[in-house]
Amino acid sequence: MTFAAIAVPAPAAVRGSRPAPVRPEKGGRARAAPRRTDRAAACAAAIVPFVSAADRIKSLLGWPLRRVLDPRVRMTVHEIDARLGSEGLVRPTVHDRLDDLDRTGRDMLAGLGWRDAPDPGSELAQLDAPRAAYLNWATGPGGYASQAGVWFNPPVPVHHESGAVGVLLVNERIIEQPFVFAELAGLPEGARILDVGGSESTVGLSLATLGHRVTVVDPRAHPLRHPNLEHAACTLDELPDPQALFDAAVALSAVEHFGLQHYGLTAVDARLDLDALARLRELVAPGGRLVLTVPFGEQATVDDFQRVYDEAGLSELLRGWEVQRSLRAGRIDRLTWQLGVPSRERHGVALVSARRPFGARA
Repeated sequence: MTFAAIAVPAPAAVRGSRPAPVRPEKGGRARAAPRRTDRAAACAAAIVPFVSAADRIKSLLGWPLRRVLDPRVRMTVHEIDARLGSEGLVRPTVHDRLDDLDRTGRDMLAGLGWRDAPDPGSELAQLDAPRAAYLNWATGPGGYASQAGVWFNPPVPVHHESGAVGVLLVNERIIEQPFVFAELAGLPEGARILDVGGSESTVGLSLATLGHRVTVVDPRAHPLRHPNLEHAACTLDELPDPQALFDAAVALSAVEHFGLQHYGLTAVDARLDLDALARLRELVAPGGRLVLTVPFGEQATVDDFQRVYDEAGLSELLRGWEVQRSLRAGRIDRLTWQLGVPSRERHGVALVSARRPFGARA
């Protein structure tokens, strides 16, 4: 599904870094090689905390113990004061000297054309356009959190601009997520649920927290943890047959991307979305539920990012399933979605609840 954000150039690649290798998959596809199994540690290692100049100097000098043990520290403090032009002034603690040195360094960097982040606690009025553009990129689907595998598509993303922050838009997640919970509300506690392509979603974690046993199948990292939640780091067709079939499957804004190249995969001619629904019929028990959401419009379209289904395409996708409930929702303006109305944009969303028929062959 689409996500709008203000794009700014991504930071230059780290010297020596290279993209993840791509290897062929079944059916001629290719996908990025799996990441390390310890995904939480990998994500944590990718997040480098900011360390100020003051903190570096304090760590180096080992305040205050070093001051007692090493008389050379006094000479260092004297040198700092000399550079600051503050010799002879009364200062409460040495940290004041270090803070002044930090501010001096910031001023020097600013003079060289470097942009510094605002100090914590800065007023909104101090937010300028370059910093706003950076925040839009950093908090969006291409920013640092996404690169670390810890970005979750929010229903209401915000937009920063000079001196202001507002709602960018309300996306389809605002109606898809409650639809999933409503359709699965009748499941008994401990039901086995398969969440397809859920690495950028918190739905699986919510269902696990409600007491269900959830498996997220997605070749991308899934950093969320819960005793009832497990992650199968593979594509749906690679998922081994389970010891016990699932009571329900959720495919929230997922299958429309299968077989296309948006997520780093090589596009293939095969209809991998149709294959996915057929595979789910093998994995869900007879009488089990399917909750599906996909882009929907009056005319079917396909591009490198996703497919948009029309009525005929949706019927083809659901072949072999017994449809229980099928709704359409459209966005009538930037902030408003409504059930049963055509979207005023290129497409809306189809919300479907179906059942695997008893006695039907997978």
